[in-house]
Amino acid sequence: MACDDDPSPPPAAPDGGADTPCGRGPAQVSLGVGQPYQPNPDQVFQTERGLQGGVHVDVSLRVQGSLDPDSVDVQIRLWDGDTLRGRHDTADWFFFIDEAAVACDYPKARLVLEDGADGALPPDRVAEVTDRPLTLEVRLSSPAGQAEHRAQVTLRAP
Repeated sequence: MACDDDPSPPPAAPDGGADTPCGRGPAQVSLGVGQPYQPNPDQVFQTERGLQGGVHVDVSLRVQGSLDPDSVDVQIRLWDGDTLRGRHDTADWFFFIDEAAVACDYPKARLVLEDGADGALPPDRVAEVTDRPLTLEVRLSSPAGQAEHRAQVTLRAP
C-alpha cells in the first residue's frame, strides 16, 4: 500500500482504471446542481444575473471512476449550435470526495454566458439562450484519468 507522500501512481484496478477516491474504471460525469451535489435528471439549469451586469449559470459535476481529486483541469463549454455561449475553465483544482457515493464532486461551476461575439450576454438578451436545447461539453483531466461528457441542457430565466 502506498503512503500519502508516495509519488507512484495508484494501483491499477482489474478493469484497467486506477483505484482512486472517485472510484475506478473509466470516469463518468453526471450533471447536477448545488453544494452538496444534487442530481438534475431533467438537465434544466437556472440562469442568474451577476453583480457586474452579466448572466451566468451554475452547474455541479459528479465523477465516478478514475480521477485524481487533488489535481483536475476542468473545461466546460456551452454551445448553441456552433456558437459558444458560455465557458468555465479551471486548472489544477480539487474535487470534493463523497465517500458514501464513491464519487468526487465539483460544485457550482459558474459559466458566464456570452453574446456569441466574445462579449458577456446582457440580461435583456437572456431569451436568446433560454427555453431551448443547448449543448454542454465537459472535459476533465487529471494524473489518474480523464473524462468527457456531452449533454443536451436547457436554461431557464428566473
